[in-house]
Amino acid sequence: MNLPLEGIKVLDFTQFQQGPYATLLLADMGAEVWKVEKPGSGDLGRGIGSTNAPPEIYANYFFTFNRNKKSVVVDIKKPLGKEVVYRLAEKADVCVNNFRPGVMESLGFSYEDLARRNSRLIYAAASGFGPKGPKRARPVTDLAAQAMGGLMSITGEVEGYPLSVGSCIADQMGATSLAWGIVTALFVRERTGIGQQVEGSLLGSQIVLQAWEFNQYLRTRELKTKAGRHHPLIPGIYGSFKAKDRYFVIAGVKEEHWQDFCRLLDIPHLVEDPRFDSAEKRRQNQEELIDILDPIFATKEIKEWLEILESLEIICAPVNTYKEVAEEPQVLENEYICNIPHPELGEVQVIGLPIKFSKTPGQVQGLAPALGQHTREVLLQAGYGEEEITELRRQKVIP
Repeated sequence: MNLPLEGIKVLDFTQFQQGPYATLLLADMGAEVWKVEKPGSGDLGRGIGSTNAPPEIYANYFFTFNRNKKSVVVDIKKPLGKEVVYRLAEKADVCVNNFRPGVMESLGFSYEDLARRNSRLIYAAASGFGPKGPKRARPVTDLAAQAMGGLMSITGEVEGYPLSVGSCIADQMGATSLAWGIVTALFVRERTGIGQQVEGSLLGSQIVLQAWEFNQYLRTRELKTKAGRHHPLIPGIYGSFKAKDRYFVIAGVKEEHWQDFCRLLDIPHLVEDPRFDSAEKRRQNQEELIDILDPIFATKEIKEWLEILESLEIICAPVNTYKEVAEEPQVLENEYICNIPHPELGEVQVIGLPIKFSKTPGQVQGLAPALGQHTREVLLQAGYGEEEITELRRQKVIP
């Protein structure tokens, strides 16, 4: 069965997370990704993340974001190395980088440089703050993007420090939106034959990630407090609670369920309580209501509370640790976590694909490559002969 992006070739200059995850998403859908790495160290992400296995066998950070790709080592600062890039670009459908704006241009690999050799090329750039503006060339990390994009201002306890999300969500969202842009540009090219630039940023994707909350501010110009246990725009019983044994969340109690909710929690008097006898009053007196509910939820274990709440079709869920997520039948049944073979470690678990196609599904096809593992193979695809490859080796352009 063909994969959705089978036949698409991606020239990948990305490092660390934002860029590599974008090209990983393309690779999982069948694109052939040629990951260009510098001699010696390669992608700097190869040195991040520790496991029990030696890094040359399983460098967790690099492994996570570079499966299904082919590693091509070339010294792109040498004239012959630049020529290698130009010849690869002639064969590629997509070129992706996440250098700061101006770096690719300084190397001679701007959109104009590569488009002269391949007018159908989709040239995608992932930056921190976007291609324009006074901060365009500044280095950015996930944490800086969460702060600059406003996400940290609404995360954490009301009177506490701003908190970042507990994962690199800016990098992941930036990568996902860039991959969406690339696939859209490929679709346009299929219709028109036109290649073009695609530009994404951590800052822009963070703002999109908060679309509802941010648009509320743009409409009212009212700053909400940090979310704490709840959500600043959703009133009533919406947030996290603690049962006797662990935490769980409730995502709202509808008006038609309020009376039964009070009955099952053995607080029927709240139905007639003037502080809580309408949805609007429960919004106005949310903190008082939460103070009543907290000691009640502490009396039973989570399993019992979930059964009670689900009987009313109230949306609720346990707050799972990573261990509990990895053992959750719903996760495993949908292959959101799956197993792949590793030549040194046996089977290893990896994150699966969140998108399912009925006829042309994507696939976790293999491991992250060893540094330079596919250099010769990819150069042959680009039209190099064996004598030319030998000469590149002699001049230390490739290993």
